[in-house]
Amino acid sequence: MPDGYVRIKQGERRPLYGQVTAKSGTLTVQSSPAPTCTLYHANGAAVIGLEGIGVSGYDVGAQTAPRVWYNLDTSAPASLAAGFYTLVFTFSAQGSDGIVRIYKPSLEVEVQSPQA
Repeated sequence: MPDGYVRIKQGERRPLYGQVTAKSGTLTVQSSPAPTCTLYHANGAAVIGLEGIGVSGYDVGAQTAPRVWYNLDTSAPASLAAGFYTLVFTFSAQGSDGIVRIYKPSLEVEVQSPQA
């Protein structure tokens, strides 16, 4: 089950965010291994060209709810057809308790035709 939902039109480009919230204290996103993301078709297959790619950015420093983001361009490197996709971010973050955990927030992405 995705953590969020976003609607974007074909030909549009904008940042999509994945976010997690610390159960207590803070989280610091780690730069190594570098945070990545993968866009999946509704059938579960990864979109060619959008698999295991580096994120566009992430919040730096201790945060109670850090974000990572990817600037999704619906026309490149893959021209996305109208429909539903899932964007999954993968990153590690160190908690204020000193433990490093792996997080995988996800978004359901609806790509609409420009006429919609």
